[in-house]
Amino acid sequence: MKNPVSILLAIFFCGCAIPQPGMYGNSVSGGLGAKRASPFMAPQQQPEPEYVEEMVEVVTEPAGARIHINDALAGHSPLQYTVRRFWRGQPGYMALDTIKVEALPTAGGQCVQSGTYGQNNQKAPAPLRFVMTDCKAQGYTPTSK
Repeated sequence: MKNPVSILLAIFFCGCAIPQPGMYGNSVSGGLGAKRASPFMAPQQQPEPEYVEEMVEVVTEPAGARIHINDALAGHSPLQYTVRRFWRGQPGYMALDTIKVEALPTAGGQCVQSGTYGQNNQKAPAPLRFVMTDCKAQGYTPTSK
């Protein structure tokens, strides 16, 4: 052994050049070929949701009116119903669908009550209240028999 220092340096540099498990990436197997995340790469952006779910509560006076939400029967009042509001339009100019609520009468002297809610991406007020005998509000005249 003429020069033990040079032999030790050669072993040290060779050992550093051989990839060790866990050197590339965070996998248990590590080793060659595993991808490593760079701290300089931008994080992946999550896609924007296509819709928003919103709880709509409807109360009528008297109770029991048939409730249609977006032209589908939701049940009888009082009720809570989850509405799926979809985003529409071009990126940068997107808007949520509105919510159409209709309360259909179940007895004489009552009138259909309805409204559209959620304009300008606002939530529907909670609860939505309809007085089924308030026919003047909708422009109807109740019929008496």
